[in-house]
Amino acid sequence: SSGINAEYGDYIPYVKETKGKKFVKVEEEKEKTVYDDEFEKLLAEAEGVGGDITGDDIDALADILGANSLLGSVDVTSCSRPGKETGLKSPPPAKPVKVVDPVDMEEVNEIDVDATVEQLKSNDSSITHCIFNNVPLDREIVDSITSAMMRNTSVKKLEMCNCGIIDDSIEGFITLLKSNSTLESLSLETNKISGKFLKQLVLGLETNETLKELRIANQYFTTGVGDEMAISKALEKNHSLVKFSLNWKNGGSRNTADRWIMRNNDIARKKRQGLL
Repeated sequence: SSGINAEYGDYIPYVKETKGKKFVKVEEEKEKTVYDDEFEKLLAEAEGVGGDITGDDIDALADILGANSLLGSVDVTSCSRPGKETGLKSPPPAKPVKVVDPVDMEEVNEIDVDATVEQLKSNDSSITHCIFNNVPLDREIVDSITSAMMRNTSVKKLEMCNCGIIDDSIEGFITLLKSNSTLESLSLETNKISGKFLKQLVLGLETNETLKELRIANQYFTTGVGDEMAISKALEKNHSLVKFSLNWKNGGSRNTADRWIMRNNDIARKKRQGLL
């Protein structure tokens, strides 16, 4: 209070008076989660690096601590320190599977077709990857290629995308798949092969034990549901194919085909590990 002292007449300045206890803000103690000592130490070292740490570094860290097996399908790089409620932050969308770029139909292919066919016929060992992509081929030339490939033991990869191949030439490819035990990859995408003959082509894989990749997507004609079902069923009898492409319309057929391709990949993995 302030005013004039009645006894002495002196002026008394105002002084603010606080009643009760003075409020003192107490800093809230944050709960600290206890981590495995080794994990905490490595995390601290990683944080000390600052902006230089990469996703590969975190992957390596997870491998060291066995975090990959704990996270399962969750991306290791999404792992953060556990919080009070959720433990791990919600994982980001799964990384897209790397897709092989389709054949560039504008790219000019300067291959000498006649000379290459002669090399295939002579079983030239210098040719292991033969690319006819984007070269218009008449039926006679296509038949010459498939006929030469039946006895060829050098070529492991044959690409004939966007060559104008029609149904009449498929019988040669079927015989090729039944007789050749060297070819590992065949690409016939972006041609004019109907679903009926695509089905017959896949049926020809029943006895083939060496082809690992067959690409027949993006045909001029749409594949019918019945043909897709027959294709997915035919894949069950082949145990070597680990990559297969087709523009599926029927989800059930696609899932069935995926199951057989996954089975074959598992077989291939076990063979690499010496388990089979």
